[in-house]
Amino acid sequence: MSGTAATPADPEEITAAFAAATGPGEPYEVILEEIDGVEFRVFKNAPVNLRELYADGLEFADRDFYVYEQERTTYAQAWQRAGEVADALVAAGIRKGDRVGIAMRNYPEWVTAFMGITAMGGIAVAMNAWWSGEELVYGIEDSGLRLLFADSERVERLLPHLEGLDIQLISVRCEQPELTRWAEFLAPSSGCEMPDVTIAADDDALILYTSGSTSHPKGVLSTHRAIIHALLGWESAASIASSLFPGLIEADEPPSMLLSVPLFHVSGLNVQLLSSFRQGRKLVAMYRWDPEVALQLIEQERITAFNGVPTMAWELIRSPNFSRYDTSSLKSMGGGGAAMAPEHARNITDNLPNGVAGTGYGMTETNGLGTTISGEALLARPRSCGKPTPPMVEIRIVDERGVELPSGETGEIWIKGAMNFKGYWKKPEASRETLTDGWVHTGDVGHMDAEGYVFITDREKDMVIRGGENIGCQEVEAILYDHQAVSECAVFGIPDDRLGEALVAVVMRKPGAAVTQADLQAYASEHLAKFKVPETILIQDEQLPRIASGKIYKRGLREELISRKTQ
Repeated sequence: MSGTAATPADPEEITAAFAAATGPGEPYEVILEEIDGVEFRVFKNAPVNLRELYADGLEFADRDFYVYEQERTTYAQAWQRAGEVADALVAAGIRKGDRVGIAMRNYPEWVTAFMGITAMGGIAVAMNAWWSGEELVYGIEDSGLRLLFADSERVERLLPHLEGLDIQLISVRCEQPELTRWAEFLAPSSGCEMPDVTIAADDDALILYTSGSTSHPKGVLSTHRAIIHALLGWESAASIASSLFPGLIEADEPPSMLLSVPLFHVSGLNVQLLSSFRQGRKLVAMYRWDPEVALQLIEQERITAFNGVPTMAWELIRSPNFSRYDTSSLKSMGGGGAAMAPEHARNITDNLPNGVAGTGYGMTETNGLGTTISGEALLARPRSCGKPTPPMVEIRIVDERGVELPSGETGEIWIKGAMNFKGYWKKPEASRETLTDGWVHTGDVGHMDAEGYVFITDREKDMVIRGGENIGCQEVEAILYDHQAVSECAVFGIPDDRLGEALVAVVMRKPGAAVTQADLQAYASEHLAKFKVPETILIQDEQLPRIASGKIYKRGLREELISRKTQ
């Protein structure tokens, strides 16, 4: 998704480039392999596990790997510190398959903790750092964490709940005297080598929590193979693009990327962090998102790629100071996690003469890999999220019975590939509902045109995507229903120019109750992460409208509100 615009290749050229990159004896040779009874395309030469992936980074041992404010970590230093983390975990009684959590900002410790956990065979649980204390407790108990690395903000939220938790808490950049600190935890392992552990491709590696149509987030469980095949999916697609358009991928500067999204997101973890190892890319992390700081870093660090949520790219381009900074190193700008508005793509293209706008579509359940689109193709089809990413991804559009539909017809989008998740942690029924013979049921509704471009038009799941963050409407409704003044409520999203969707609640208050929007927002803030608190809460005394089954007519409420906003 980077480089300058080019004339699209014809189908024969694409077929030839695909064969050259993935045929027998080629670096990205693709073979068929059965995984849990389902046949998938897999990369024959893929690293077996994440530990091997990290070792690949040692080819760039002295190169900057992770930059955070004034701290710089090379690939060699990251490997050494990850080995110390792994050794310390073994010494603490952590064994292969145990869950170890991370709850903190994008500090350098996040990265080496994750590397250490997964390199010694543990399952890393990347917890949402925006969660409230109650939500953090849910994640700890649901995943069965043995140990948690947490920074000062997360420790503060957890302190009132620690008495009831059976967990070892290691504090990072935190001065709580009663807790074991990061440096103390690692001290006995200083200088230790990476422990020797056998890790198979299909061993469990990661749990990421995602909101959906249920009242609690679900833990998405992925194997080492799934994560690595997502990474090599992007890498091989870039190789194919490079062979079609010489000079498209290459930049005048060494590869570098600005990390503007949290590492507990699949886009931050897989797309940005883990995909850096095999190309020796420098990752420059921000303390928090600020478009002016981002522009300064792009200039100072000669950033070649920016991949946040589309809102961030838009805010960069729209900055009144954009032209004052040297952004000539940028070869790509865009992102995923939410739809990119057509005017955003045009503005990026107009203001980024040395690169192109790009976007894509993927899910936590597909480890972020799905479709990609950029450059002229995106400008010509601004409503499309792209084509299935070759050679890994297959996409079909199906009806309510799971039968594939012809091109142009609307149905649910299903995605298949070796990068797909294994299942939802401790939720076998939800796993069966979402996985069928290797296909992930996305819950998104759309169609595929005759050229293979995918268009998302609706969402089946009761979920809102606000600035790239998934919000389960039932989860928010469950909290509002707990308020003593609420009789019934409906939570949904409406279009928003900046965030993609804004969260709205319509509430029927109990007879005689006195409650305001501010009251309900404050109450929700006590139990939910801030991004899950509705921006607008409409309060009424009348019962909410119903459909024939007796359920609240949420779609009608949404359409009415949108209509009122456009009048």
